Amino acid sequence: MKTNYRVLFIVAVFGITLIKAAVNPHGSTYAVGARVAVNAASGDDLFAGLRWRNIGPFHGGRVSAVTGAIGQPGVFYLGAPAGGIWKTTNAGVSWSPIFDQFTNVDSIGAIQVAPSDPNIVYAGTGDSVGGSSGDGLYKSTDAGKTWTHIGLEETAKINKMVVDPKDPNIVVVSTQRDARHDGQGIYRTTDGGKTWENTLRPENANGTRDVEYAFDMPNVIFATSQGAGGRFGGGGAAPQGPNGTALYKSTDEGKTWTKVTTLPPYTGRTSVAIAMHTGGQRVYVIGTPLQGGSGLYRSDDQGATWQHMAGNDTRVANGQGDYSSGVWVDTQNPDIVYTIATTVYRSTDGGKTFSAFKGAPGGEDPHVAWIDPTDNKRIFFGFDQGPAVTLDGGQTWSGYYQIPIDQVYHITTDSRYPYWVLASQQDTGAIMTRSRSDQGQITEVDWYPLPSSEFGTVVPDPLKPTTVYGVGYGIGQGNGLIKIDLATGQWGNVAPNFGTDRNLYAESRDFWKRFDTAFEPKALYVGYNCILVTHDGAQTWKAFSPDLTTPKGQPMVPCGVAPAPSPATAPTPVAKATPTSTPATPAPSPSPTPRGSISDFSLSTLKQGVVWSGSSTGQIYNTMDGGKTWNNVTNFADLPANANFVTVEAGHSDVNTAYVLANAGFGRGPAPAGPEQHYIYRTHDGGKTWTRIVNGLPTDERTGSQVHVIREDPKQKGLLFAGTETTVYVSFDDGDHWQSLRLNLPSTSIRDMVFHTDDHMNDLVIGTYGRGFWVLDDMSPLRDIAAKAQQITTAPAYLFKPGDAIRSRMNSNWDQPMNPEMPHAPNPPFGALLYYHLSKKPAAEIKLQIFDSANKLVRTITSTPPPMYERPPYPDYWLMSSSERALSTNVGTNRVNWDLRYDDPPGYNPDINNQMNSAPGQVTPAPHGPLALPGTYTAKLLVDGATYTQTLVVHNDPRVGQSAAVMSALRAQDKLAMAAVQGMKDSYGANEEVAAIRAQLASMTRGSLPPDVATAATALDAKLATLGAVGGRGPRGGGGFGGGPARAPGSVLAFYSINGIFNTALGPLTQNGIDIPPTKAEVDTWESGCKEYAATANAWKTMLGVDLVGFNSLLTKNNLTPLKITPTALAVPASCTFVWPTATAPWGK
Repeated sequence: MKTNYRVLFIVAVFGITLIKAAVNPHGSTYAVGARVAVNAASGDDLFAGLRWRNIGPFHGGRVSAVTGAIGQPGVFYLGAPAGGIWKTTNAGVSWSPIFDQFTNVDSIGAIQVAPSDPNIVYAGTGDSVGGSSGDGLYKSTDAGKTWTHIGLEETAKINKMVVDPKDPNIVVVSTQRDARHDGQGIYRTTDGGKTWENTLRPENANGTRDVEYAFDMPNVIFATSQGAGGRFGGGGAAPQGPNGTALYKSTDEGKTWTKVTTLPPYTGRTSVAIAMHTGGQRVYVIGTPLQGGSGLYRSDDQGATWQHMAGNDTRVANGQGDYSSGVWVDTQNPDIVYTIATTVYRSTDGGKTFSAFKGAPGGEDPHVAWIDPTDNKRIFFGFDQGPAVTLDGGQTWSGYYQIPIDQVYHITTDSRYPYWVLASQQDTGAIMTRSRSDQGQITEVDWYPLPSSEFGTVVPDPLKPTTVYGVGYGIGQGNGLIKIDLATGQWGNVAPNFGTDRNLYAESRDFWKRFDTAFEPKALYVGYNCILVTHDGAQTWKAFSPDLTTPKGQPMVPCGVAPAPSPATAPTPVAKATPTSTPATPAPSPSPTPRGSISDFSLSTLKQGVVWSGSSTGQIYNTMDGGKTWNNVTNFADLPANANFVTVEAGHSDVNTAYVLANAGFGRGPAPAGPEQHYIYRTHDGGKTWTRIVNGLPTDERTGSQVHVIREDPKQKGLLFAGTETTVYVSFDDGDHWQSLRLNLPSTSIRDMVFHTDDHMNDLVIGTYGRGFWVLDDMSPLRDIAAKAQQITTAPAYLFKPGDAIRSRMNSNWDQPMNPEMPHAPNPPFGALLYYHLSKKPAAEIKLQIFDSANKLVRTITSTPPPMYERPPYPDYWLMSSSERALSTNVGTNRVNWDLRYDDPPGYNPDINNQMNSAPGQVTPAPHGPLALPGTYTAKLLVDGATYTQTLVVHNDPRVGQSAAVMSALRAQDKLAMAAVQGMKDSYGANEEVAAIRAQLASMTRGSLPPDVATAATALDAKLATLGAVGGRGPRGGGGFGGGPARAPGSVLAFYSINGIFNTALGPLTQNGIDIPPTKAEVDTWESGCKEYAATANAWKTMLGVDLVGFNSLLTKNNLTPLKITPTALAVPASCTFVWPTATAPWGK
């Protein structure tokens, strides 16, 4: 009997340990898995060469903390939820991340620059608006270049802080607790964070929310407490709801506190501001009023008495409650007050009346603000849309679209090339961006806003990708489905629960939509409480399933009908009678929405009609027969009752396999009292039994350890990926063991992931809540690791099976590059990515050779760095470094990029001037070799005498295709290009022969020569100068396209000028090019160069046989050493007529 084992390889400094794992009880065979224990001493990491690539979009995102440096007008800092810390030195024109070295925390709740020292910056972690917890306070003493953790790790979230205007060591911080971290309230340090004192700890509260002082009166500080419980109450506290908040005052800079009892009662979040130039007397407080109307109060006696301001103006009724609240006072005029809702409002009369200051109909949703204490025209607001800086008091603002801190929920990709990534985005609608640009790099012209809601999925039609299905909300939108035509810009409601049918179906916030791309790409399925399908572009819908939220054991309810209550179960709250509806009954008529909704569903790519679904009510269903019968397979012994399935993934290797992920209320925001539990399961028997697969996933990260998504690789059985609150995890053994795949990814919340496999691609794309989109370009090495870990880690070297490459152009733009400070992201490496693993440092130079299908050598790349540029005309950021142009010899996995070009032909004055179609970081000396044709190539890695071989397939740009006509054109192009390359090689070699003779003559004439010899040498050199020059540095012109002296009648053209003619012929075919046959002018140029070369080559042969022989005779006669003459290797072409691969030229004879 043959036994199959899954083997787990642990690569460590002590070697390789083999661990025999249990046999899969259902007989499934999985490829060998690998767990890499990265150890600094070993220097070996199987993932080292892989890289995540951020592609934007530069669409902003919610900002949770802002500050500026006094005395430095362009310097501002911001903190983002799950986005880290960013800095601008040019008032918001561009932003740079400065906190990415930390992988344990990513949300920032407060940030302040010390007023007396702009190099000192304090940053408090944790997002107070329902985001992740933090781990205390960080400090930088070099303006954000480096950071040090300085305590307060016992707190969960830091919401606000103030720094003494004169002493940067005095800091007062407002904090909140959660169930695992009990530190809360006001903390104070007088030694820059070395020691802390908890000076205020409010009772019946999760901590304090706001803390403020007047810059000119720092001893007077006010703080507001955060009520326990509530939506954003900090987590882990009283579940009965929010308590009333309180206001506290300190007159000794936070040492002691007194509760202000004169203020009318508020609930939830409260904000406070103290006006400068009032001796600390003018105080503004805003909160959620119990009596209605405005939520703004003002005191002119430091809180002894209060006036209700703005009357019944509900625009200033505490913004959006706990989500956004704030009040700020102008730093010069105490009567100018700012407050927020979905818009910023401004009062110039001390809060009596307000007018809109900054906002838009869709709601810019401001959250935080900073006003320079020394310059009231310098203001910084943080919005849901991103950061906005003004230097002129609000007349003009910096743009939102400068920073990739997008907070996305779900992502998809379309079927175009280059493909677009689409996503719903936090409070800014939906967004789509190219994965690569035709402009050399991804810029602001490569993304597009979509008229869709912030939640749910945005799904392109696979057959017509300019048609997109998004999410609408608001009156008449059906709270569900809209159809968008990108070609015309039109969009409209196509929801089946629109208008009078509103109560027939209940959708989840995520509202999944999926096309059956594998079998019936016209079929669009949508998940409400049941699954509906349309085959006519959402004109009509029909039920594909019954209500799939029905608990196991209860009667199934038809789609579009509210379920009847179980005899043993009372009706659920959402289905009970309301003043506008009747009690739910089994009658097949419109009725209140069912108990829950489908939170995810998955269509099998292996067998049509196999569908798995998960619901908000904790139910898993499947159908194996196209929806005729449905099976409740909720067979989990340890699943909590409040579980909500957030990911359902049909297996890609076995129709009976599925993976599901449930959320039981853990993760960002409220934290459990102990380690977080993950509920991830797999089945290999159609759901009869489930195995929990959580070993290796984090459970105690400060940010929260929730897993948001799980996916199986579509091509490698048992290769799984999971997105957590801080990074991506991978399993090579079907989930039995997990490990981090962070690589260069900053800490952020991974909300969704998708494999893009169209056009022979192998990209893993992730959507993050805090850092936008990231792509793992060609993740195929991970498949090799999953299948061949032992072979990779034990061999001296290993060349991974490369993914297919696409023959497109680096940059179709010409002569108008973006400025480097403009937001941009890199394109994927141009051409083919090849990965190789070295188990030890090579003893000698290593090589990578590429051969075509005829076994002709196309390209050689070595580990010896090529020489650097001499006096480059561009700034360095345009140039590709020498190390990037060479193979790495680092132990571990390395990556090299073959740009699909042949080896560069030899030429004179290597050109980096005329590369207007290049991209930053990609400029190398030209001339460049031609692009290789689509086809199959062989890659050979040569390491210490051993050769490692893999096959590589190159496809033409999918937008052009590989039709017979296209391939005929490309073969003609290739033939002409290679003929030009050969002409460059021949003319270069010939010039070197001439130059060698002239160098000998130059050396000879520097000495004393007999007069007749000196005269003959000068005449001979003049004749040779018409043929060539040392380094090709002769005068240009005479037919060489370079200017210079006119060509004498009957004379030949110098070899270096002929080299330039061939380079001219080659240029259009290599620099940018178009996939069409060569033009007549291009062919004529090559033929001209060929004829010139033939004439000059004959002249050179004659000179070798006559002139040089005669001169050597003269030298011998004078007892001088003859010139060393090497017989020429040049061949004179028999014909200079270009022979087409096809019968005739495309333009005829």
